[in-house]
Amino acid sequence: MNRNSILPFGILAAGVLAACMTCRAQVYSTGTYSGNTDNIGVCRTTLPYPPFTYNLTELSWIETSNGIEGISFEHKSPGDFDRQYLEVNSGSEIFYLPMDSDPPTTFLSGDKPPITKGSGNLGTMLLQCITNRGGHTTTNALPAVEASWFRASRTNEDVIILDGDRFKETQNLLEQSYGKPGFSTSENVNGHSINYAPAQIGVFLNLTGTWDPTTIISIVGKQKP
Repeated sequence: MNRNSILPFGILAAGVLAACMTCRAQVYSTGTYSGNTDNIGVCRTTLPYPPFTYNLTELSWIETSNGIEGISFEHKSPGDFDRQYLEVNSGSEIFYLPMDSDPPTTFLSGDKPPITKGSGNLGTMLLQCITNRGGHTTTNALPAVEASWFRASRTNEDVIILDGDRFKETQNLLEQSYGKPGFSTSENVNGHSINYAPAQIGVFLNLTGTWDPTTIISIVGKQKP
């Protein structure tokens, strides 16, 4: 199956999807399964300012060792790979980011920004991303939190993916820098989110923790010249 046709799919089934289908033991999530792809919404946000809507969806499928995609979960064989992508729907823009350490090279659907790997002090990196997009600076002393991440940078947005559950640590860093978030979002999806508005910190920032678990930080604002 060609990934160019991943959207739109007809929804073939909906309900509770067990993690054993995609090697996520002892975890269950509500999503849809269509075209041999598992679609799990982790953030659904409506905003009174740009980008007005911000949605995150995890896409998972099976790929064979010779690169054939879209194999059904029940036909997985030894040597096949679990693939996982993040669909980012930011207003009118849709793009995709790999969520595994060995991303496929044949995923062609949608715009794919370049990905860079990084590690170091999470607070320093976050503040740099925020201020680079016109966000407010802070003089508050922040604790050093070591982390590794994937980072995708577009004209209007940075998306940072941290492996594992780093939600609370990241939330604490943000609150020490900028105070409490404006509101949280949970529209019957498989994750939990908080948001900072441009009026608070100069940019829109979304922090989402997913069910697998993964931690996603999105910073929306135009880069400084």
